[in-house]
Amino acid sequence: MSKTTSTNSKDIFDVYRVSFEKIKGHVEKVTSQYLRSFTNLQQEYFGIWSNLVNSTLAIQQHYADKMGINTNATEPVARVVRDSTEEIIKSFDVQNKIAQTILDASRQNLRIVSENATAFSELNQNVFNSWMSTWTKN
Repeated sequence: MSKTTSTNSKDIFDVYRVSFEKIKGHVEKVTSQYLRSFTNLQQEYFGIWSNLVNSTLAIQQHYADKMGINTNATEPVARVVRDSTEEIIKSFDVQNKIAQTILDASRQNLRIVSENATAFSELNQNVFNSWMSTWTKN
């Protein structure tokens, strides 16, 4: 005998299934909206950051030119700036690798939890069937 799942079902497990599917569907919808909004905000942030830095450099250069300040960088100063830039980029690469490793490990852990839940359910079913066979007549 198969059970049908409906919103008017009296079976508590069907009620839970319907409720779970409704919640899951909503979470999936709002999560994708959240991620889209976050990506849009991030892009806007990068644009504003670039504008801020470029505007600041432009005004400082304008003032230096008007005041007759020598803005030629010596080789040691230029090297420090270039080296610092490379180290900053390397640190972002390391940070990215760490984040990717954490996400990969989390993904693997979620798979393991799912596999364990399935195995645990099967084990419980087998234990239940064993107990029932002891108490029921063949």
